[in-house]
Amino acid sequence: MIEDDYKLLIEEYKNDILLSLRMGVLRVDELKYLLEHFKDEENYEACQGLSNAYVLFKEELDEY
Repeated sequence: MIEDDYKLLIEEYKNDILLSLRMGVLRVDELKYLLEHFKDEENYEACQGLSNAYVLFKEELDEY
């Protein structure tokens, strides 16, 4: 189903970006550039995954 594929792509992007943030490969201040790139490419699944990853990462930081 198309909707399931869409959700899977968003989840994969979220997991990849969240892992990169946790490992320090990607910094929060760099997300705006990545988001611009995804928008330019019209990759809206990646935009949503990035947004979801940022929210989860911020929640993790707020816990400490």
